[in-house]
Parts: sequence; C-alpha cells; structure tokens
Amino acid sequence: MIIDFEFGLRQLNGNKSLLFRLLRKFAAEYRDLDTRLQALVGAESIQEAEDLVHTLKGVSGNLGCNAVYQDSRLVNEQLKHGEPDASSMQSLFDNLSKTLAVIDDLPDAENAAAPVAKPDEHLETLKAFSQALEQHEYINDEKLANWLATLSLPSSQQAQLTSAVTSLDYDQALTILATVKN
Repeated sequence: MIIDFEFGLRQLNGNKSLLFRLLRKFAAEYRDLDTRLQALVGAESIQEAEDLVHTLKGVSGNLGCNAVYQDSRLVNEQLKHGEPDASSMQSLFDNLSKTLAVIDDLPDAENAAAPVAKPDEHLETLKAFSQALEQHEYINDEKLANWLATLSLPSSQQAQLTSAVTSLDYDQALTILATVKN
C-alpha cells in the first residue's frame, strides 16, 4: 500500500482535509528529493543527506506514506553507516514518485476545503516545542515529525532542527526555532 489513508486519518483525529493538506505539502517539499539527495551524496555531505532522509522518514511515517517510510528507513540506516546504496536510493525515489502520483490525484474538492493552518495552532506548537527543548525533554521521532508538519517549515530548517534535536543540541534547536517565531 503506497499510502495508508486510514492510518493518516487516525494520526490527525479523522481530519481528512488536514491530511490532504499535509500530503500536498509533503509532495511539494519532497518532489525534488532525488536531485537533492543525489547532490548531497555526490558531494559527500553524508550528514546532511542523513538529516534529509531522517526527516522524510518521520514525516512519511506519520502521514501513512508506507512505501516511502520503509525505503527511507533503510536509506537512513545506510547513511548512518556512511554507505548509501544506489539501488536502495532508487527504490526510495521510485516509491516516492508513486506516492506523489497518488497525492497529485487527490480530489480537488478536498483541497479547496482544506483549512489554512490556524495561527493559534502554529503558536501552540511553537510554544510546546520550545518548552520541551528548554526543559531538555526527550523528543521522539513521531513528536518531532508532527511538530515539523504543523509548523510547515522549509526543508532546510526541518533538516537543521532534526539534526539538532536528534543530536540533543537543544540550544541550537532553540536558536533555529527563534528564527521561526519572527
């Protein structure tokens, strides 16, 4: 199953328009993943490549994009060991392409009905994220991915935050979040 819509809906308390909006945002964010990831690997920027794939793994898992999630788990592990495999990356790109095709075929009516992110939801997420960092709470992948999805940050900031949080550099993560607040 390329996308498990039931799982995605459960993650978002049944809010179909929010799921479709987040899936479209996911598609926009990762449509050029193949180019970006190959460039990072080619430039031997393995840590940046790992951060990019780690964020993809979290977001795809939370949205129910199962095929991308499974492949990104494997590629993420390979990148952690500094050994990215071309066939694994190609499988990820192929499944991402299939996932994007499904997302592109979502009904337009759902897109038109999709609410714009509520400012209070954005502020609440920023506040919760900041408090967790200030109190040095452990932030698991799922919670991080949900916060990043709600904040709708550019991939570069998502990757920076993911890297800072996973390496437990919460001061750096707070610095990055401070730029989001402004």
